[in-house]
Amino acid sequence: MGWQEQKEYYDNESLHGGYQFTSLKTIVDNMLLEAEDDDSYIKNVKRSRIINYAKQAIRTVNRQAANDVLAIEVTVPTHLSWVLPQDYVNYVRISVVIQDASDGSFKLYPLDVNRNISVATGYLQDNNAELLFDSNGNTLTADSSNGYAKPFKTYVFSDEYQPTLNTSKLSKYGEFTIDERRGTILFSSDLSDREVVIEYTSDGLQAELLEEEITVHKYLRETIENWIYFSCIERKRNVPANEKQRALQRYRTTLHQAKIARADFNLLQISRVLRSRSMTI
Repeated sequence: MGWQEQKEYYDNESLHGGYQFTSLKTIVDNMLLEAEDDDSYIKNVKRSRIINYAKQAIRTVNRQAANDVLAIEVTVPTHLSWVLPQDYVNYVRISVVIQDASDGSFKLYPLDVNRNISVATGYLQDNNAELLFDSNGNTLTADSSNGYAKPFKTYVFSDEYQPTLNTSKLSKYGEFTIDERRGTILFSSDLSDREVVIEYTSDGLQAELLEEEITVHKYLRETIENWIYFSCIERKRNVPANEKQRALQRYRTTLHQAKIARADFNLLQISRVLRSRSMTI
């Protein structure tokens, strides 16, 4: 039976990596099972409320302890803008894919953030520079001089003549900026039709998927369950204050433990870095 299960795992691509994660449905079912005990403080709590608390917990715990970076590879379109992933919270790094001429391998080269790529919204005005409004009294807007209407262009300097060029102000591989309000990344013109890798963090809910599809790392499961339990009893009048305090402290303790577990703290890697630095001194 054991070998059959392993064979199924290796043959079924959808199962790969699943052992490290647990679903939101599993967490909710476990909490409901606990709620069936007659002496449980969360007895009679509705499933819908537990799901709501679970989603709050996933957002909070993923932000503080998950250390889980997602990545997608896309081709920059000619209009130089790309919509952020639906579950995007914050970016970690954006890199261009470049093939190494010496060995043919593909490598990532980080792009620079350029805050001078404008994402400002243009207000429409009349000939007297007075603001224009629609029939509902709202200001009329348009993309006028921003990076949507006028994509940010980069220029390549000639290798033959650069008398006073300040290379510290140049971006070697390309530039970008993120317009979080409109959920878009704007790229510089030298990245048009190039492959880029976008690394980002998510809130863990993956755009409100089904309970079975929303997953969290097993290291975070206990912390999430402790958050749910505390949230369920926090406003209950029949729950003693010391039990509420104990539940809150238990959540904080397991959150701290989860942060350490997911910190990717590697003494061997640190020693290698220190050794390499000492060799260059």
